[in-house]
Amino acid sequence: MPPPEAATIVHGDFRTGNLMIDPAAGLTAVLDWELAHIGDPAEDIGWLCVNSWRFGAVGHRAGGFGGLDEFLEAYAAADGAPPSEAHVSYWQMLGSLKWAVMCLTMYEIFRSGADPSLERAAIGRRVSECEADLLALMERAA
Repeated sequence: MPPPEAATIVHGDFRTGNLMIDPAAGLTAVLDWELAHIGDPAEDIGWLCVNSWRFGAVGHRAGGFGGLDEFLEAYAAADGAPPSEAHVSYWQMLGSLKWAVMCLTMYEIFRSGADPSLERAAIGRRVSECEADLLALMERAA
């Protein structure tokens, strides 16, 4: 684990689905702060880069809407201190693992009968995507 570059407020679920964007005004709100905590700001950027949040736009590493280089340039313009790509990659890999565990948990909730909803089953089956993502990330890091 790389040492944190700074301690700050981390959203904890920073991804496209939690952003409100107005075509004229740009970013207007960031939703769902229940996972907020103090930590490494690169954690949020890594989570945004998890392949599951790109919705098929795998060539756009930053949330499916842009490149990581562009994102880090904008981050630097706003904050002045972007994390390194290697730092973001660590958090992206950890985020993919975290999402895999969450998918497995959803499947177990479905399998046990505690919540037999189709949503739990559908999320649970996504663990295989996470496995493929993790293998690709480890191969790239090697």
